[in-house]
Amino acid sequence: MKKVAVLEEALLMGPKVYMKKHTEKMPTVLLQGKGTIPKPEVLAGEIFNLEIEIANFGTTPATLHGIEEIIPCCGMELMTTPEGRRPEGSYLDLNGKVLEPTMVEKLRFTVRALEKGTYAISPRVVYMVGVGVQKILSLKPATIEVKEVVLPGRVKTGYREFDNLLFGGIPKKYAVALTSISCDETKLLINRFLEKGAREGEITFLITVETRRWEKLAEEFPNFNLFICNPQAETTVAALPNVVKMRGVENLTDVNIPLFSALRKLGASSGKPRRICIEILSDILLQHRAVQTRRWLIGLAAELKSRGFTSLAIMNPHMHPAEEVQAVLDLFDGEIEVYEKENQKFLRIKKMYEQDYIENELPLRKTKLSTTGVARKLRYQNY
Repeated sequence: MKKVAVLEEALLMGPKVYMKKHTEKMPTVLLQGKGTIPKPEVLAGEIFNLEIEIANFGTTPATLHGIEEIIPCCGMELMTTPEGRRPEGSYLDLNGKVLEPTMVEKLRFTVRALEKGTYAISPRVVYMVGVGVQKILSLKPATIEVKEVVLPGRVKTGYREFDNLLFGGIPKKYAVALTSISCDETKLLINRFLEKGAREGEITFLITVETRRWEKLAEEFPNFNLFICNPQAETTVAALPNVVKMRGVENLTDVNIPLFSALRKLGASSGKPRRICIEILSDILLQHRAVQTRRWLIGLAAELKSRGFTSLAIMNPHMHPAEEVQAVLDLFDGEIEVYEKENQKFLRIKKMYEQDYIENELPLRKTKLSTTGVARKLRYQNY
């Protein structure tokens, strides 16, 4: 009997046997990836997580250059990125990270939903194969729906992203304290709040010590009432029927008489919102301390609510002892804080009595807060 040999590396052609030439397997790079969002729906203003997973199923390493279109160009913004890397728009540079065979890279982001709509998040991974061969891996789109909740009885602040946290704005007739370090971002928030009321034709009051900052707004809108507590106002601010000049905050009676007189001329609360910004709270607390300031606020708050006003009072807590700050803040229905973290200003809602709100912090950027053009034009970016 002939023995039959099975040769794995041989090739039989007729009566002859030829050995196959040994060939090495060609090196390959095979990337696969996906984007994952934990929940399919979020609210405008809410922060959600996004995880991008990239795996190398090939036999050789891949060099990751970056990720394009992490989020859509509009309607969302990146809050945090892996290892604190700074993205350029919606592109994140991965600095040539090497992904070895069988390895999986997980990148975690946090994203804020800004505007309602249905969004497809479909990032693209840019990577290199060998020397000078660039490829792109498009991930399967992950869909998320952003819903906007606007509750009734809200007074808009003039800044959409802030209103989203409040489900449409500050509750009508609420007295809210805005505690803040001294910064441009807070002044821009106040501008938004006051200009929004003036533009909408609402009765709008401002009590301030600044002499020239609000003069143009008072000239343009007769429904904007300016109360200046500064002895220099007599010579620096034009005489207008909606501008009241006072000597200062040393005597609270001198503040109360023109202010309460103007309030009572308005009559009872109407259906249309009214708003007031009290910029002199820190000045009064410095001058009169907690007991007198509380007494003044209690009387003023009752009068403002009876006239249908939504109040925003500004205070720098770093100017006062902690116990005096708490004694004053306790009188307000709501408290909002502007603070600094890692050279960036943020806003968060600390309390809003018996009201729903989103607790996420909101980054404040001067470019987004600034109005376009001068105040009298009252044109807003994206609002």
